[in-house]
Amino acid sequence: MFDDNRKIGIGCCGIGVVCLVLGVMLFFDRTLLALGNVAFLLGLSLLMGSKVVKFFFRREKVVGTSAFFCGIAVIILLGWPFVGFIIELYGVWKLFAAFLPNLIASIQYTVPGANMVMNTWPISVAVGAIKENRRLPL
Repeated sequence: MFDDNRKIGIGCCGIGVVCLVLGVMLFFDRTLLALGNVAFLLGLSLLMGSKVVKFFFRREKVVGTSAFFCGIAVIILLGWPFVGFIIELYGVWKLFAAFLPNLIASIQYTVPGANMVMNTWPISVAVGAIKENRRLPL
């Protein structure tokens, strides 16, 4: 079903997400955040192939791309993991906001118990706003 590059890309994206979560849980560990960013970008490039350059450098994605890469630079070069992670989260939101409704719908239908969790009060407000307006209720 998937070729070898896509399988390795899925694994690298998974490792990147795990490293990012561990980096946040360990009080913004700079090494884990940098490793997670590199693994996620490597996995994304293996998954998408040559389309990754077109995805990041489209005219409507310039703000998200610049914020994402500036956040990585702040984490690695300046050594400010909290500030860099906040900038990076803004970039991820701007890059992947159009994809979130599809992701939420597929998680609700495929992951057991996810629908129950997403229907609880504070989470349901954000999920409903993302699915309908593609904006957070801020």
